[in-house]
Amino acid sequence: MMPATPMPDTSAAAGRANDAALQRLYAVRPQWQGVRSARDAVGLPDRTLLHAGPPFADPRAPSAPVLSSAVLCCLYEGWADTEAGAEALIASGAVTLASAQSFDVVTPLAAVISPRTALVEVVDAGNPANRAWSLLGSGAGPQIRFGSRDPAVLARLGWRDDVLAPALAATLARCPVDLIPLARHGVDGGDDLHARTASATAALIRHLAPRVHDEEVMAVLARTPLFFLTLWMAACHTMTAAAAHGAAPEATLVVALAGNGSEVGVRLAGRASRWFTARADAPDGPRLDAACTVAAAPMTGDSGVIDAAGFGAQALALAPEPAAAFSAWLPPRWQESQARLYAGRHPAFADLHCGLDAARVAAGQAAPLAAIAMIGADGRTGLLGRGLFTAPAALFASALPGAAAQHGA
Repeated sequence: MMPATPMPDTSAAAGRANDAALQRLYAVRPQWQGVRSARDAVGLPDRTLLHAGPPFADPRAPSAPVLSSAVLCCLYEGWADTEAGAEALIASGAVTLASAQSFDVVTPLAAVISPRTALVEVVDAGNPANRAWSLLGSGAGPQIRFGSRDPAVLARLGWRDDVLAPALAATLARCPVDLIPLARHGVDGGDDLHARTASATAALIRHLAPRVHDEEVMAVLARTPLFFLTLWMAACHTMTAAAAHGAAPEATLVVALAGNGSEVGVRLAGRASRWFTARADAPDGPRLDAACTVAAAPMTGDSGVIDAAGFGAQALALAPEPAAAFSAWLPPRWQESQARLYAGRHPAFADLHCGLDAARVAAGQAAPLAAIAMIGADGRTGLLGRGLFTAPAALFASALPGAAAQHGA
């Protein structure tokens, strides 16, 4: 057992519950074992779409970037012939939007998942019942995750599902991929595993190269330095899901940190089925076009699970390139203040802290950081640049068991 960093003044029961949750998290051995459609992987019903973050207060009126991605998915599935027709289906409730995490799916930014969507399947090799899914990357260029209405996204979705997915599925059926060694290689090569995954992706490509004989597929992967991102999102979800499995109600480890473009939400290990939410602010950071004045959307995406696990913004000290890009947006003494918010160290990543603890956040009144990209709030512009999101400390305080009891939860 790796030594945990000192606990704040919390109850002995919470300390024991968190220690047990951390041991379950450490034991997870995430493997990329397959590529499957969302319909087959999670039984996604027709006319149902999955989005990041907590459920919308009114799923008929999602945030603008999520709406744009949902419109494209309606066109892709053939449920509508026009954008206006797709919007009408969503506004009427004829197409249902649901939180992806309810299906053990984690999706990046504004990416919406429809039944045809190819998902990566990550399984805990030590406990195959623990598995998670995320979006299969589709190469560089226009992306469903950016929350625009670029029609070029539709062709890219078709190539992903009809060409890339079968090629990778056939390879993985013969040879699953262990993800922790690739992630470790990534950190050693300067990745934070959120804003930058270039080294981990390169290691993955080297692993796949002798087994994938489609030159087009390999060429696309080589042009996609963030391909490893969604694999690591699913891996982190399997780790936090293990932490939550059987956890005592007192456990305060954060197992989800996500936004839907309107609200940011967290779930804690001790009551993992419940979201605690607050109004979401927008991330901030360096823009691709410094002259662009389009407002950034409030925090959108499930990828905050990476930062909650101890990577992303929490690994920037080992990732010189993204750290330099974010330097103007990092608070003073950020390494010291962020480290105090984490409860342990993963044996494979002993140079990083692991396990965001809501009780530590509330006690220290420090705000956790997450490396969440910026996308346009207009639902048209798409990617604006890299971003840092500052999660409000009050949200974590409201999620603690005592606070919930005070409010009758």
